Amino acid sequence: MESIFRCGTRKALIELSKELNIPFDSSMQDWSYTEGNSDDIEKYISHYSLTNDDDKKFVLMELIIQATHEQIDDDLFAKYWIIVKEILEKDFAIHEYTIYYWSCFDNDNLDGCWKISLLMRKIWGDCRKLKLLFVCTVNRMRSATAHKIYENDHRFIVKSAGTDKTANTVISNEILNWADSIIVMEKHHRNYIRQHFPDIYKDKKIVCLYIPDDFDYMQAELIAILRDKVEDVYKRQLV
Repeated sequence: MESIFRCGTRKALIELSKELNIPFDSSMQDWSYTEGNSDDIEKYISHYSLTNDDDKKFVLMELIIQATHEQIDDDLFAKYWIIVKEILEKDFAIHEYTIYYWSCFDNDNLDGCWKISLLMRKIWGDCRKLKLLFVCTVNRMRSATAHKIYENDHRFIVKSAGTDKTANTVISNEILNWADSIIVMEKHHRNYIRQHFPDIYKDKKIVCLYIPDDFDYMQAELIAILRDKVEDVYKRQLV
């Protein structure tokens, strides 16, 4: 799963160059990586803790990671990595692309990657879980069961909803936008989303499991069917 590209804004670059007293002009390519200094890492980390600007945090993290990567002493590298890891996990939404970049996923041979790549891949795997929304009619049997059996799965963050106004959680723009992928139980649930949320329907992966409303909550047969079908669509990368 790739990440949406992000780069530092010119405003953030200019302001940080002044605040940190680092030269900057528009001709400098990859400024935060080329100008990041391992000796100044404490200054970067301190500055990060003082800003509330997400664009500045994005650029500062690039400086911090570059400075961490260039630590020659293993003990210092380990010390700063603990700090960096905590920040990345806390502010994952800001730094998702940076984590993806340093993970070096396009290279299967870690010997050809940065020494920090394996650590970044661990953060990516822990934080970038697939957000799945299970949908049925009243959100009490099928989608509720799917929610329950997958709520602690390390691969996913899950929610569930129903199309009927009496559902435990009624389907909405908010919950549909939250999801990376939507798994519906029957074709009419997918049609409901297409009719009532056409813009979301065009932009989201929606998969139908074709499971009829014939089961009780957490019924053994339903659990087996759900696991079989969800695992199948996951392996086939349909979600």
